[in-house]
Amino acid sequence: MIIEDVDLGSNSSRKINLMRVLHVVSSLDARKGGPAVAVTGLARAQKRQGMQVGIFNAFGENESNAIADELRDEGIEVTLIGPCPRFGKGAKLIRPELDRCIAACDIVHIHALWEQVQHQAARSACARDVPYVFRPCGMLDPWSLSQGWLKKKIYLMMRLTRDLNHAAALHYTAEDERDLASPLKLKPRAIVEPNGINLEEFDDLPDPSAFRNKWPQIAGRRIILFLSRLHHKKGLDLLIPAFAKARLDNCVLIIAGPDNDDYLPVVRQLIEEHQLQNDVILTGILRGRDRIEAMSAAELFVLPSYQENFGIVVVEALASGTPVIISDQVNIHREITAAQVGGVVPTQITPLAGMLGLWMNDDHRRAQARIKARSFALRTFDWNQAAAHWAGHYEAIRISSTSSA
Repeated sequence: MIIEDVDLGSNSSRKINLMRVLHVVSSLDARKGGPAVAVTGLARAQKRQGMQVGIFNAFGENESNAIADELRDEGIEVTLIGPCPRFGKGAKLIRPELDRCIAACDIVHIHALWEQVQHQAARSACARDVPYVFRPCGMLDPWSLSQGWLKKKIYLMMRLTRDLNHAAALHYTAEDERDLASPLKLKPRAIVEPNGINLEEFDDLPDPSAFRNKWPQIAGRRIILFLSRLHHKKGLDLLIPAFAKARLDNCVLIIAGPDNDDYLPVVRQLIEEHQLQNDVILTGILRGRDRIEAMSAAELFVLPSYQENFGIVVVEALASGTPVIISDQVNIHREITAAQVGGVVPTQITPLAGMLGLWMNDDHRRAQARIKARSFALRTFDWNQAAAHWAGHYEAIRISSTSSA
């Protein structure tokens, strides 16, 4: 720990503890998905709470690291090493700087699993007796493990199980994520802490016309919004046929997000197969205020993913006052049902089509959910609240680690 004097007035000062936390991640590029978004959100909130925060980012090829300069301007130390390959390569490039960063911190928070940087962080932390927390990011649930299952099974046996079992704790963002990982019988205690959103972004919501004016093709029609990476995992092969099957009056489907793994041609083919060229608009990636404008303009937000350990974008839609329809593989689906702010369906076309019809044909249902959605999101998923919780978790881990040394 670092102990510093803090001036509390002209005649008094006291000692406070500043926790030094290092986040380790393979990408800060939001186009790569949730882990990058969550790391930056949590790091910023922890900085506001008074922690000393660093991020070690072993980025890949063709990634944007523009966010790094923003974070540095906010007082967060960002170390960029790369481009680094995946699956067991890049150790010589990563190790020296990572060792330096870990030696200067009190706790390491490791995000995701399968790249060399996470393994190297666990090894370095163990060698220096620095406790570390692993956030699996949903990568330990059965669906995720089934994708490229042989490589992952070998990697679990050779490295990952040991790395995980030496962690001080495992960070899950939902109870479902924790339960889905339970068959692996990992030893560390589980901490369930949800991700959050920056509430200030949602203080002053845009007028719905702001988004419509930018896309005249909408032409007064009601909007159903999908906003996420264009990737097989996200369930667009369910949503596009379901939208066609629902035969909704005066509706347009907005598909917003970056192409991932060259999935855009598949999306275009689905649109053509179902003769939806006039009813689906592909906007590309929407950032910052543009994405909030889209959410505020939508009647429904839909994310029928085959696997989603949390789904920050779902919470952002709710904070914009927009009801959601998600699959039962999005791990916050129980919370959505309990709060009555949306619908939950299995990963099947017919139930999804039925749910789209149920919500789009019931103005009262949507209006009631809108009233509840915003307050539910703002009181439940606040990054500042999450950062305060993590301060307590880190301190408990530090004390436990010191007493057992």
